[in-house]
Amino acid sequence: MARIVGSRKEFPGIAACGIDCCLCPMHHVWEGDGCPGCTAPASPGRTGRWCAIARCAVRERGYETCADCPELPCQRLQGIDESDSFVTHRKTLENLFAIRTAGMSSFLSQQDDRLAVLRQMLAGFDDGRSKSLFCLASALLPVQDLKDTVAMSRAQVNGAVVTDDRRSRALVLRTNLKEVAGSLGIDLRLRK
Repeated sequence: MARIVGSRKEFPGIAACGIDCCLCPMHHVWEGDGCPGCTAPASPGRTGRWCAIARCAVRERGYETCADCPELPCQRLQGIDESDSFVTHRKTLENLFAIRTAGMSSFLSQQDDRLAVLRQMLAGFDDGRSKSLFCLASALLPVQDLKDTVAMSRAQVNGAVVTDDRRSRALVLRTNLKEVAGSLGIDLRLRK
């Protein structure tokens, strides 16, 4: 069981509730007020965002995530995976049970793979309007499918599209991600 020292999370890329913070579009804002994640330490002019779940798990009980809590899933988490915010909540409980079952190291290894693919998508295909879809796909699609789709899209772009045309490059990847998601029965839209 991970215990927090001084109410600070050791792994801010995963929220106390199981949200993949590092795969959130607000986490990838390069200028301005990007989200530092829940329980982020205060910085000049900013405070951390402590929701009720983070306060309960991290501040009050000293857990890294709710996966450490013997009461998982508790009343606070009931219905959390039924709607989305900036990032999908569909994987929150799945993430928490994966952490509980395989451990934080195993979970973070897979999350690092997802984040690496997301960074490739943002660096090579983002047209300024595709970040949310890329983040959502990174959270929901199997890692190998993500890697294969990026590689296929890169090959298509190099073979058919002017490489300086960000809009065309983004369209190629968006189309391929939606096709893969559709074949897996995964909807790549946030639910409100």
